[in-house]
Amino acid sequence: NAVLCWKFCHVFHKLLRDGHPNVIKDSMRNKADLADMSRMWGHLSEGYGKLCSIYLKLLITKMEFHIKNPRFPGNLQMSNRQLDEAGENDVNNFFQLTVEMFDYLECELNLFLGVFNSLDMSRSVSVTAAGQCRLAPLIQVILDCSHLYDYTVKLLFKLHSCESHTSAGLTAQASIYL
Repeated sequence: NAVLCWKFCHVFHKLLRDGHPNVIKDSMRNKADLADMSRMWGHLSEGYGKLCSIYLKLLITKMEFHIKNPRFPGNLQMSNRQLDEAGENDVNNFFQLTVEMFDYLECELNLFLGVFNSLDMSRSVSVTAAGQCRLAPLIQVILDCSHLYDYTVKLLFKLHSCESHTSAGLTAQASIYL
């Protein structure tokens, strides 16, 4: 049932965000099953089936991000110092982390867009039960997106400052040789 799968995804997203830290690691053993479900629901072109496919892809992306970057908790709440430590003060790590966050953010925004594109204003609006069922997971999406956006902006500033220092150093070296 596509509606049941949608509700499962919502609960699973809450568990990944706010559950015990081992939830992410322990859930990775079911990644292949989630990918199979995503492919199965992706064959439906409308309704909850398509949304389930998008949501399952997001949940897989979330799990992969957190496994690859274990310093990030499921709810993504980190201090600036923790963000610096996650990048290990290396410009290459900051760049890689920024790319991964943009990919993660893209999956979040795809779900957001899918939900809003699926709403038929004549049948499922935000005040109906069907509309609320579709919109409920977007709370988790907004919470994730706010942190991801904030961190990508901070990381881009770090990358820019690293580039400025590198450019200044190269300019100084070039003037010595001239």
